[in-house]
Order: sequence, then structure tokens, then C-alpha cells
Amino acid sequence: MSFEKLKLSELKSIAENFGVDITDIKSKSGIIDAMENEGVTYEMYDTFANAEKAEVDLPARKQPKPAPNGNVVLVKMDRANPSYEIDGHVFTKEHPYVAMSEEDAEFIFETQQGFRMATPKEIQEYYN
Repeated sequence: MSFEKLKLSELKSIAENFGVDITDIKSKSGIIDAMENEGVTYEMYDTFANAEKAEVDLPARKQPKPAPNGNVVLVKMDRANPSYEIDGHVFTKEHPYVAMSEEDAEFIFETQQGFRMATPKEIQEYYN
């Protein structure tokens, strides 16, 4: 098989996935030429598209420690990471706020950059 047998929308998606700039190209043959000029071959695409998903054994997730004295604080991740896990607490771009014990928060503030205390009001505004 070759790029010729694919639809225009599929070619655009492939070019985008491989980082080929096709902003001014409208034709199927133009997109194929642009990809080939960037070194993207059908064999490369086929290898990536049909690669078997390797099974990954993920380590057991560490459960966050409960607050020992009931004092819970809200921590916000300000760093640019799409996600970050530390000491059983998972921060993501979609959910940058995590409630945790004061002890865990203090450890994160002392050892990591890009985290700060959050207020209940800012969390309400974020999730509403």
C-alpha cells in the first residue's frame, strides 16, 4: 500500500503527526510530496500505525496517606508538566489541585518547585 490510497483527511492527519507543515498545501499529491521531502515514507507511517502496543507492567499505585490529625490543605501545581506524581499524589493539567495532609504539603514545598497552597475559593472558581 502507499500514501496514494489514503484519503486527504488521513494524509493531513499523518502529516500533522509527523510535524510536516502543510498549511498552504491543498492537494493530495502536494501533501504526499511535502511528507516525502521531509523524509516521511509510507513504511515509516505503517510501522508507527501498526506497531503492537507493548504491555507495560505499571507499579502498584501508592495510595495517598490520610491526614494524621485531620488537617488537610489544598496544593496547586503551577509547573508546566502535563502530569506529575509525588508521594502518591497525582497532579494533572486538567486537575492541578490536590487535597493532602499538611505534612505531605510541607514535604512537597520543601523538595519541589512549581507547587503552592491553594484556597477553596480558587478551586471553586476553577471547577465551576
